Amino acid sequence: MFPTIPPPPERLLVFARLPELGRVKTRLARAIGAEKALAVYEAMLRDLLASVGTSSERMEIEILWAPTEAANGERIARAFGNYATAMQTGATLGDRIAMAFSERFFFHRTEKAVAIGVDDPRLSRATIDHAFALLESCEWVLGPATDGGYYLIGCRAGAFDSRVFAGVEWGSSSVLRETLARIAASQQTVAMLPERYDIDVEDDLRRYAADGDGGELGELLREWGFAA
Repeated sequence: MFPTIPPPPERLLVFARLPELGRVKTRLARAIGAEKALAVYEAMLRDLLASVGTSSERMEIEILWAPTEAANGERIARAFGNYATAMQTGATLGDRIAMAFSERFFFHRTEKAVAIGVDDPRLSRATIDHAFALLESCEWVLGPATDGGYYLIGCRAGAFDSRVFAGVEWGSSSVLRETLARIAASQQTVAMLPERYDIDVEDDLRRYAADGDGGELGELLREWGFAA
C-alpha cells in the first residue's frame, strides 16, 4: 500500500501576469514606456519569487496567472519556473481572490491561505511566515499599502466568507477600509502587518531606487540612472 501524503496546510497564492509587452505595469508604462515597464515587471517578479523562496512540506507556493491569449505551457514555465500554477478566474480582483481561496479551502483541504501580488518585490519569506502565524489567533490578516489598498490578505478556512470581497471598489484608495468594514460586519478578528508601498507609478520606482535596495530591480534602476 502507498502511504497517503496530506496536502500542505498552508498555501501562498501569488497573483501575477505573464510578462507581455503592453500588458503589465501599464500605469508605469505611461511614464517610462512599455519596454522599460516590462523590464521592471520581469525584475520585480524574479525578485519577489527569490524573496519568498520555495514550497515546503507545510506551505505550498502557487502562482495564479491572469488569463491571456499568449499563455501556453512553455511561456508559463519560462515565467514561473517550477512553482505550481493555475489560471485566475473571476471578473474582478475580489472575485479572483475569493474564488482562489474557496477552491483551495474546499478542494485542496488548505487550512490557511494567504494571497499577495507582485507589486512589492521585497516582500520576504519572514513576513509571509509571520502572516500565517498570525492566523493562529486571528481569522484574517491584512498587509496595508500606502495607497489605501493592501499587499497581502489571508484567512483561515473556517473563517472564509466571500462577502468580504464583494462590492469593493478595486483600484481605489478605499479598498483597505472597505475590506476591514466587511470583516468587522462578519464579527471576525483581523491582524494587521506593517504598512508597505507598492510599485505602481514612476514616483514609487524612484522611491525604491532611493531606498538603495538590491536585487534585479535595484540593478536595473542603477543602469538607467535612477537616483540611488
